[in-house]
Amino acid sequence: MGTVYFVGAGSGDPELLTLKGKRVIESADVIIYDRLVNPVLLYLAKDSARFIYSGKYPKNHVLKQKSINQLLVKEGHQNQTVVRLKGGDPGIFGRVGEEIETLQSEGISYEIVPGVTAASAASSYSGIPLTHREYSSKVTLATAHRQVGETIDFKGLTDNGTICLYMGVEKVESTQKKLLEQNVSPKLPVAIIEWGSLGRQHTITATVQTMIDAINEQHIQNPALIIVGEVVSCREGADWFEQLPLFGHKMLLMDTETIDFETILTYTQQGADVYAIQVGEERDKRFDEVHKQYLNDHYFDEVVYLDPNLTMMYKNQRDILDK
Repeated sequence: MGTVYFVGAGSGDPELLTLKGKRVIESADVIIYDRLVNPVLLYLAKDSARFIYSGKYPKNHVLKQKSINQLLVKEGHQNQTVVRLKGGDPGIFGRVGEEIETLQSEGISYEIVPGVTAASAASSYSGIPLTHREYSSKVTLATAHRQVGETIDFKGLTDNGTICLYMGVEKVESTQKKLLEQNVSPKLPVAIIEWGSLGRQHTITATVQTMIDAINEQHIQNPALIIVGEVVSCREGADWFEQLPLFGHKMLLMDTETIDFETILTYTQQGADVYAIQVGEERDKRFDEVHKQYLNDHYFDEVVYLDPNLTMMYKNQRDILDK
């Protein structure tokens, strides 16, 4: 019988992974990873580790939750270390409770390794403190996808408080309606943060009254976090992350040799949105499907050739997908 580790990958920036999370990934025999996990973390895996993609798109789940539960049981019954790599923190809207129940029913041992959740990461990387002595003495983490009949006390929670709404863009119209119905001030500041803590992060500020128009005008989509509260007024202009020299640069690193994880970090530490690919006959073929999946979802407009000879073979991201 093996052990299943539920590891929080953090929110975007690969350095937000905890030291324990890094150690467990490095020792894993199989890694089951989600769509919102930064896949450069897989470069930490040992050469013999297997990768299984369990990504979920809105209304289009690659693996449905029941199938994921069955997969965890199948892998957990073997004498190996299994890592269930989840974006953010597994215990915050990560369905870890359902997966734990399945393992418990089968007598499979598990551990949970917390991660940096989107509320902490996105707010910090946008220059917004979730608490403030003058504005906010409490923080509420909530999902906009509420059960039928469930209500949130928006008025009580925003009075000297902050609400962080996960997966809120899709339900922003009903959220705004509830806020106004509960007499929350239409002038209360709101921040919407798309792809928090990655170099593609996009932060906009508005008010309860203008939040829908702002989201539509800026074409904001999930994954995005909505922060409602006076603390949003603490953001003034570009924040520390947006002032890093490579912020906003979408960079694809290419080499014929294995690309070291630390090399990737030299770019992310400067604010870039980075992905790395090894090409050629000697490449690690485990990553073929990982690369295909990620590059179909994300576009990188700058290619950095760590091997200069590749400039003649690959001109852009499309060339990589075609070959």
